[in-house]
Amino acid sequence: MTRWLDDHSIEARYLIHDRDTKFTRRFDAFWKGAGVRCIHIPPKAPQANAFCESFIGTCTHQCLNEFVCFGLGQLAHINRVWLDYYHTQRPLQGTGNNVISADFRRISAGPIKRQKRLGGIVAWYEREAA
Repeated sequence: MTRWLDDHSIEARYLIHDRDTKFTRRFDAFWKGAGVRCIHIPPKAPQANAFCESFIGTCTHQCLNEFVCFGLGQLAHINRVWLDYYHTQRPLQGTGNNVISADFRRISAGPIKRQKRLGGIVAWYEREAA
C-alpha cells in the first residue's frame, strides 16, 4: 500500500480508524513502520469520525457505485477525476441546505455548455467564453 501512495505522490502522516477488530496490532505496526501515525477514535463515539464517514459516503454514492473497476490504476483515475470535481466544480452547500455565495445574475451572453467527466457521472454547466 505504501508503494501505491508513493506512486501517486501521496504523503500519509495520519491514519484515523475505529477500534474494529479488523484493525489488528500488526496493521498498526505496518503503518507505523511506514512513518504513519495511527489514531484510534474514542470507544462508543460514532460521531468522532463523522466528517470522514460523510465524505466516504458521498464519494461512494455519487461516483464509485457507478463503476466496476478492473485495477488500482482505473480506481485511482476515477478518484482523481471525482476529487477534482468535488473540490472545484460542485455546488457548495451551507446550513439549511442553502447554496453558499451563489450569484444567479447573468454574467455575459453566450451559450451554456455542459461539461462532463467520467462518462457523465459528474457534470456541471458553464457559459462559453465570448
